Amino acid sequence: MLRGKQPTDRNPNETILNNIEDCDDVWTQLLYTIVGKNNNGSVIYWGGNRNHKFKNNFYEIRVKCLNDYKTNVNPDVIFARGGFSEYHSFLSRYKKSFKIYYGAGKRFLPQKGFYDYNLILVDSKEQLLYAKQKFPNIPSELLIKPAPDNIMFYNNSNKIFDICFPANGSQHKFKGHKFVFNSIPSEYKVLNLGNNSGLVRPENITIKRVLRKNIAQEYNKCKIGIVCCENNIDSCPRVIPEMLSCGLPIVVLKGLHFNSELYINEKTGILSDKCNFWENVKYLLDNISKYDPKKYYDENLTLKHSSCNIKEKILNITNGVIDI
Repeated sequence: MLRGKQPTDRNPNETILNNIEDCDDVWTQLLYTIVGKNNNGSVIYWGGNRNHKFKNNFYEIRVKCLNDYKTNVNPDVIFARGGFSEYHSFLSRYKKSFKIYYGAGKRFLPQKGFYDYNLILVDSKEQLLYAKQKFPNIPSELLIKPAPDNIMFYNNSNKIFDICFPANGSQHKFKGHKFVFNSIPSEYKVLNLGNNSGLVRPENITIKRVLRKNIAQEYNKCKIGIVCCENNIDSCPRVIPEMLSCGLPIVVLKGLHFNSELYINEKTGILSDKCNFWENVKYLLDNISKYDPKKYYDENLTLKHSSCNIKEKILNITNGVIDI
């Protein structure tokens, strides 16, 4: 898996973990689940220096540059997460590999410079339709985006906050901070997980940044969750499956690109317009007992479900030539 650039928006050491059981990156966990015990896999970043063996058949590799980097064997499958131009020389080097593209948000389509993919994964039906129109010769499918199940847990006690608003303040222009800060009813106690946005916030909102490995314990302090992304920059934010996996029913603002039929239903939450958003929040808070998001997540959205879904797509496209 081509994972992207070693993070620069935080201390890189926060992303370096030595045990796969503790790894909080959902893409690493997804690849690890796909690989299983009988195959070999590597998660590759550029912009760093690391060659770490999680297990005998699974590695995390960080290299300064991908242009000249070569793997020890020709990979059967390459999963390109993000579609960065830094990937292109690497992808071109392995012409026979089955190549999967997933970009999300504004990058949901393969980026200029490399289009030779065998499968495009997208987050919404709108994106799927556009991908099929733009690349009619490449199979395009909806992705089941899971949470990192190894660090997520459900605890139904100790509810300190009414609402969880997991949205990084450094991305406040599209995560919905202005909408939430300007319209949140004063009677609700809200936990905003992420960096401080610098915006003026109401007194009933607490802002807290935590390491990803500790985020589940913060989710579990809340009764419900909200997702308020306001444009096409984001698609299916990972906080959606994360909150569901921790047992929080959610209200999601309409307009977000995600597979709403998969994630939002009578067991998980409500899809809402802005005009009646806080009415739907009130309804959810008043009727929490009607919802069971944890059970729905376990039955439909786990790492295992996502892994099996991707492996089935590869198997079907290759007519069984690649069976991982």
